[in-house]
Amino acid sequence: MIYFRFLICGLLVFIGSQANQVSGQVELFSTPGVNSMGQQVSYFGSAPQNGRLVLDANNGFFTKGAFRAIGKHAAPESDRALISSHFDGLQAVGSKIPGEACWYLWKASPAAAELRIYFDVPRAEAGVKWEVSVGNNEFQIATSVSDGREPQSYAFPLEVGSLGLQKIAIRKLDSKSKSATKFKKMEATGAGIDGARLIRARWRPAAVHARYESSHCKNSAVWVFETQSVRQCSSYSPITTAFGYFGASFNSDGLAAGGVNFSMWAASRKAEKMPMVSEMPHLLATANPAAEFSGFGHEGSGVKIRNWDPYQRHPRSVIQGLRVESSNGIDTFYGYLFEESEQRWVLFAAGRRPSKSKKGQPGLRAGSFCEVPGPPNVERTGDIVREVKRRGWFYGADKKWHVADTLHLGDDPANTNRFVRALDDGWLSMGTGGVEMSTGPRVARLREPPSKLPIYLTPKCASQLFELPVEIGRPKVTKIKADSVLVSYPGLNAGSQTRATLYYGRSDCVTFVKRKLHNTEKKGASSEQFEGDRTWQYETAVIDVKGSRAEFLLDSLTPGTTYFFRVLVEGSQGKSWAFETGEFKTLRK
Repeated sequence: MIYFRFLICGLLVFIGSQANQVSGQVELFSTPGVNSMGQQVSYFGSAPQNGRLVLDANNGFFTKGAFRAIGKHAAPESDRALISSHFDGLQAVGSKIPGEACWYLWKASPAAAELRIYFDVPRAEAGVKWEVSVGNNEFQIATSVSDGREPQSYAFPLEVGSLGLQKIAIRKLDSKSKSATKFKKMEATGAGIDGARLIRARWRPAAVHARYESSHCKNSAVWVFETQSVRQCSSYSPITTAFGYFGASFNSDGLAAGGVNFSMWAASRKAEKMPMVSEMPHLLATANPAAEFSGFGHEGSGVKIRNWDPYQRHPRSVIQGLRVESSNGIDTFYGYLFEESEQRWVLFAAGRRPSKSKKGQPGLRAGSFCEVPGPPNVERTGDIVREVKRRGWFYGADKKWHVADTLHLGDDPANTNRFVRALDDGWLSMGTGGVEMSTGPRVARLREPPSKLPIYLTPKCASQLFELPVEIGRPKVTKIKADSVLVSYPGLNAGSQTRATLYYGRSDCVTFVKRKLHNTEKKGASSEQFEGDRTWQYETAVIDVKGSRAEFLLDSLTPGTTYFFRVLVEGSQGKSWAFETGEFKTLRK
């Protein structure tokens, strides 16, 4: 068998892990095989050293929740693209999840070889049973007391005559109990490892990025996308927008899980200060009265909806719509979710921020990424391919829906485990992860459009993308005196039990009020978001709205002073701030 090895002396550009670098001990080699898309398969692998391959806590993978890596220390510079820290060993953590730790070998010789396993076993756990699988063979062992310096008294043969990829795995047979036993390493020796490689991939898949377009609609103010996980594994794949992220995650069964992220970014992680209040993104409305207008500060800083988990029932699809209105240098975004059980769109969040579009041109863009978050001591699933498929439409000036027919990969497609491809019936997919590397297309295009529009784009349903759950009329300011005014809001309707609160002060604080910070908001620049005059000075008592009208008598005001105000309306249909701030000036004495 002929192998084409591409060894770069010193440091190798590791294309499969976001262009970071690894040592020359890791090589890219081609194989005669092809993947399901007909592309030649390559692998990154390390050659035997001193006649042996060492499989340890740093060059393998494991089922999330079944193992953890322990004994953390700094990874050498040569390995940081593959794993950000190094560890002394692995431990079974005890879980309802049956899982395994595994490694992959490329076997080039049909000769015999064997594996020996090293455990650090305390006396109390001597005799605990483990299972070791090597290729198609399985072996059960009972551990003996050891400090991990010598191998256990078992040797496992690598399959004689077998060539190509072989998986090696260990499993603790009693997966529900915690274990103090530490897996240290396995060593493969013998003539059968001549020309062999220990296959390497990033500890978790590097995020894949892509951009959606329609060939027939270059500028749209509304889009709709449906997203599904192709694989039964967890991933996070929101839509990326001009303001931040809008989307959800998928659980280990490949179903929509829990909450939705509608995050409007204000500052980067490295920012020392937040923007001025007038330049801050801010949330305006939501259809869930229990939802919280909150924020975040872990990756960057900004605002987001909390306390609403629309996908507790774990549907297969995440169906979302986004609309933008642009006026006077301000963009207002409306994010909707489609409730399949009720066949209707609901407003998840509306938010506003200064426009950053070039030349003030309105419109929406739609990109996405797929990633798996987590540090390498608990997240080690880089050998599993994550793939999501998405079909989408853009609403054009011709008042027609145009299919998203093109998907652009944002990464270099050469020798990587990230890819885009076109599927049937309007679906475009993007994926990342696995140990196989290939070179695929940078652009995926639909061969034909979907056979028909889905129910969520029928005229009856699509019209709901232009509706709001709360109605608020224009305010009136009357009975202006030196120390008091009357502010009235007509046309208030948030469903049953509609109530209203007026916020006011000498600074326009849009929708920012004093509140307890979320844990992540206590980090970085976001910690100052609700200090000083960045929040409303005063608020009235909450009043029940009767007859769709609310009146607020403000007294103890300072004569000859300009005040700003904005109302918050809440009820069974949701909650909403007035979209504009009101203003008045008290009389002089």
